[in-house]
Amino acid sequence: MIKLLEHEGKALLAACGIAVPQGGLFRALPEALDGPLVVKAQVFAGGRGKAGGIRFADGRAEALRVAEQVAATPLAGARVEDVYVEQKLDIAREYFLAAMVDRDLGMPVLLASEDGGVEVESVAPDRMLRQEVDPLLGLQPFMVDRLVRRLGLAGDQAKAFASLVGQLHAGLIAQDAELIEINPLVLTTSGAFIATDAKVMLDEDAAFRHQGRRAQPEGSSFEMAARALEVISVETGLPGGIAAIMNGAGLTMATLDELIALGGTVSGVVELHGATMQGGGRIADVLDCVLDHLAPSVVLVNIHFQFRSLETIAEGVAMAMSRRPELTPDRLVLRLCGEKESEAQKILAGSGLSILRAFGPACAETVRRAA
Repeated sequence: MIKLLEHEGKALLAACGIAVPQGGLFRALPEALDGPLVVKAQVFAGGRGKAGGIRFADGRAEALRVAEQVAATPLAGARVEDVYVEQKLDIAREYFLAAMVDRDLGMPVLLASEDGGVEVESVAPDRMLRQEVDPLLGLQPFMVDRLVRRLGLAGDQAKAFASLVGQLHAGLIAQDAELIEINPLVLTTSGAFIATDAKVMLDEDAAFRHQGRRAQPEGSSFEMAARALEVISVETGLPGGIAAIMNGAGLTMATLDELIALGGTVSGVVELHGATMQGGGRIADVLDCVLDHLAPSVVLVNIHFQFRSLETIAEGVAMAMSRRPELTPDRLVLRLCGEKESEAQKILAGSGLSILRAFGPACAETVRRAA
């Protein structure tokens, strides 16, 4: 998966014919860009608005001063890759619009809502419109009309929105994208639809079809640091929530689902992948990475080994606790199940940790401690 920064995503939207605000990177800001402006940190992590990564300025000179400050300050643990400055719009309404590939269905899906903006994650399911697009039929007018009618658009606004949906779907296909999300899609007081943000993820396996596209994915500072340790990680939210470390893709997905179902807020997950063969030191390094980049309130280590020894995990946890005083027993939930459980428990004897064996209780205890 290749993640694009906002300004890269907006360049892709513009290439699809979708309107975006006039703007530029602050170190090469167009001379003509002045007046009310928005200064935006370019980071791979989400939630930058709430973390102070979006600020306003009354003119070019002030925008450049603010941009220098934003560029020099890490944002909620994430490195600021660059700073983008763009025209501030007169907003009448904010919508949400996205096109994505649903791997379970094997087809593109369009998503739209009247409730765009920073709180879109909390939008009620019945207010998020969903339109599947059969790849054999392609995007049909009746599919677009359904979205337009349910959003309550009419006249010129309906026509403009319908055209934008067609451009977005065409861009998803032409760019081999996994996701193109516009949030918010702004309706200005003058009646124009403009994309004020862009979240774009591209299929890295299709990079060979796009000249100049980098083949290797980028990621947040946490994801890149974890990759260097030969583990698979995903940053799922702002720092300060639950960090979960598992072995195996199935257990990782099940753990994430269970934590969320129980009401937990998950900052990131790690699938240990090849790290389990690198010894206890590598496990300790993974815990260091999680603590440094996610600053979690609670860490869940959820391991089920059928063939490998749990001693490696126990050694790594003990090593991490000895060198990280903040990794206290109340901030760590350890579930160990499988080969050499008793030996692993002996290694951690005296650590103060309660070692659980069952999946459900371990997840429940994690959410309870993080509350």
